[in-house]
Amino acid sequence: MNDIAPIDTSAVSRWTEAAHIRRSRRAYLDDSVSGAHADALEVHCAGFAPFAGTRVIVLRQAPKDIFTGVVLRMYGKVVSPSALIFVGDRRLHGAAARAGYAGEAAILEATSLGFATCWIGGGVRRDKVTTFLELATHEHVYSISALGYATDQQTTGERATAGLVGARTRKPMGKLAPGCEAWPTWARTGVELARIAPSATNRQPWRFALEPTGVRDGNVRLLFEGKDTPVISKRLDCGIAMLHFELGVRSAGGTGSWSLLEGNDVARWVGG
Repeated sequence: MNDIAPIDTSAVSRWTEAAHIRRSRRAYLDDSVSGAHADALEVHCAGFAPFAGTRVIVLRQAPKDIFTGVVLRMYGKVVSPSALIFVGDRRLHGAAARAGYAGEAAILEATSLGFATCWIGGGVRRDKVTTFLELATHEHVYSISALGYATDQQTTGERATAGLVGARTRKPMGKLAPGCEAWPTWARTGVELARIAPSATNRQPWRFALEPTGVRDGNVRLLFEGKDTPVISKRLDCGIAMLHFELGVRSAGGTGSWSLLEGNDVARWVGG
């Protein structure tokens, strides 16, 4: 098991607010990220290391050929001047979940700093990114994010793509966490924030199960249904949901930490 250190208190309110206001953007101005806010994002990515073997790299000048440049059903055409790269050690169990957790923290930090983002998994030339960054053979690019300054208004293409994947449609709480109406407030609040987490094609594969322990906080198990997917792992999506759940729990006064699990059981929130 791998216990994750709790998020710094100062980040909880900032990232929770960012989680509610963030929208995936696909159309960007030509200017790469710069200035004090870009510096702050780099400091965050260098210093936030909840897991061994996971890192987030800020590319202020991103080569355009790292994007496939095709119109994909899940993303639309996305080319941004800058990018976030989510890298993990493929030798470690739960590597995709680790990358999702750390990556979403970078996404929310970028949002709080005024940058636009868009998770991209299937539209990435991973070989180009690996060569450009000179990654080790055991390192894998689990996903990247567009990064930059969004156009003032959504383009027609952005609206069309959002409509295709039902970007604003969320599964009901009872589907994501059966019986959650009777759960403690901290656990329900965690699921509520996880419910708005981004995922590939908005598939929302995460499910939560309360495991009563007789203590105030108890445990919550995070899992996914069905088989995992090869290009964009459901574990990556669940790692994103892990961060959202933790933010919700902490904002409601709950305590605890995540431990990574095996198989379809991604992680367990162990209440303090």
